[in-house]
Amino acid sequence: MKKRIIVVFGGRSSEHDISVITGVEALNAMPCKGYETIPIYIRDDIWYTGEKLFDMRAFKCFNPSAHERVVIVGKDMYKVHRHGKLSRKTSIDCALLALHGGSGENGELQGFFEALAIPYTSTNVRASVICIDKGLTKQALKGIGISVVEGKELSVRATSYEIDKVEAELEYPMIIKPIAGGSSIGISKARNREELYLSLEAGKVFGASVLVERMLSDCVELNIAAVMINNEVIISEIEKISTGNEFLTFDDKYMNGKQSCKIRREFPAKIDTKLKKEIIETTEIAYKKLDLFGVVRFDYLYSRERLYLNEINTIPGSLAHYLFSTIPHSYLLRDIIETAILRGSSTATTFPSEVLTHVDIGSGHGAKLKKQRT
Repeated sequence: MKKRIIVVFGGRSSEHDISVITGVEALNAMPCKGYETIPIYIRDDIWYTGEKLFDMRAFKCFNPSAHERVVIVGKDMYKVHRHGKLSRKTSIDCALLALHGGSGENGELQGFFEALAIPYTSTNVRASVICIDKGLTKQALKGIGISVVEGKELSVRATSYEIDKVEAELEYPMIIKPIAGGSSIGISKARNREELYLSLEAGKVFGASVLVERMLSDCVELNIAAVMINNEVIISEIEKISTGNEFLTFDDKYMNGKQSCKIRREFPAKIDTKLKKEIIETTEIAYKKLDLFGVVRFDYLYSRERLYLNEINTIPGSLAHYLFSTIPHSYLLRDIIETAILRGSSTATTFPSEVLTHVDIGSGHGAKLKKQRT
């Protein structure tokens, strides 16, 4: 009997469109043998399914009426008819999560599937919460002895006094990032206080606070991915990224059809053996110590012979399949699904206390514990 796998993508996030690309890629790369693949596209908090969602053209000008609305109750998926009537469509064996940022990567959706006891392919709630928040990520990495770029969390409504404190600890120029953003969206550079104020004003679009970091000079960006397969952490090859801009932007990553983009990828990265060993060892330590799961991408910065772990992406774009050159995309999907099913769902341990057998139910439909005789 085929296993029923839902591929979930879209959602409320500034990275919604990137998630659509990841989701449609996964849908069309899924191995046919042994699986029934079901798309779940989340848009404006409504869940849609249907065969048309396998085709990228469905999202160019999305028509809600062309797709079925669905909800998940327990381990089953139901079609939503007019006037709210439901009819059961199928059961669910595993959820392949292909959402970036927002509620899809911050632990909310992970908690939803855990509550329903449905296995899913990403990191658990706790680690998702830590890794989506750049400030918490820094604290966690420092706690396990991994180097990070010096930085401070700052409210987008920071007072002059708070900015004074940041300026006393960090020198200009600074890099300002949304605290829970991804895909290089909303990143800016501040060379002085006036530009810092402008960055904070722009940051209000993305949340209540930003991460302010010291800008590294002569910086090289290096990416690597890791995945848990059958209780073994598999490490990908390393990718080196360079750009004509001062730092990697959203346009560099995803709008490379434009002439202004000058991103260059070197894969595998031509780096010395010592640095390669350090990246691999640091990645494995972070993956295990932070209790990560599924495909996770680690973004490093290398400056003046020092390596910094810059960001952890628990659901990376395209599920980082392009970094695993020796594993075909369909095989990678199969492996993370089977590993997720093997892990199962994280359900709370129950304790047979028998407390309810000692409860008196009064006439007012209230309850109180029976007094024990001594």
